[in-house]
Amino acid sequence: MTRYAYLRNKALMSAAVVALCVLSVANAQLGPNLVTNGGFETPRGDNNWGRNPATWFAGETFDGWTVTQGSIDLKTSGVFPIGARASYEGTQHVDLNGSPGVGGISQDITISASGVYRLSFALSANTDAAEPDNASPRIVRVRLTSGATDVFNSTFTWRLADHPGHDPSNSPSWVLHQVDLLVPTTGVYTLSFTSETTTNSSFGPMIDDVRLQLVPEPASLMALGAGLAGLLGLRRRKH
Repeated sequence: MTRYAYLRNKALMSAAVVALCVLSVANAQLGPNLVTNGGFETPRGDNNWGRNPATWFAGETFDGWTVTQGSIDLKTSGVFPIGARASYEGTQHVDLNGSPGVGGISQDITISASGVYRLSFALSANTDAAEPDNASPRIVRVRLTSGATDVFNSTFTWRLADHPGHDPSNSPSWVLHQVDLLVPTTGVYTLSFTSETTTNSSFGPMIDDVRLQLVPEPASLMALGAGLAGLLGLRRRKH
């Protein structure tokens, strides 16, 4: 075997090991979900928007969540006019533009162990508005903060052009987003979702299945260690 073939095979083996370790992290058993009512299953809504329990207004709370601005609508699948399979998970989800009001929600979460946490949520859109508002991007800002310090602060956008079969009431197109965050210290953190969709105050971004879960440390270290080992091995062979 030539030196070139030897180095190539070693490089492929190292890449395979790293890929397997990254896959093991992705499939690792995550810690329990720290978000209360992340699927918005309670309270039970009735789809009679404009009042509780279907619409919640700024300053009001519902099972773990506080409405921070405007209003939000709790959409209940299987109750007219929402189809039985409209939610990403369970039977309820949230439209962040309420009836009416460009809204937002937040929740305080106690984190008792520092480390890497996986934040995930499903994003879709209420596009029942009249044209051209139905096709405007639905934008949500997601933040995890400790006091005035941002651990995470980013916007996520859902575009109708990317989802030609989307039906917000019967068969919405959901996109699962997830990001791994380093939480350096224990304490109380605030997770918030705020609509930045202002083209129509009643038809906004929809969210469901919100999770914040600890990523097991051994799995994270294994992936990192394997990657470093592969890189160091290749470097030694090049000299």
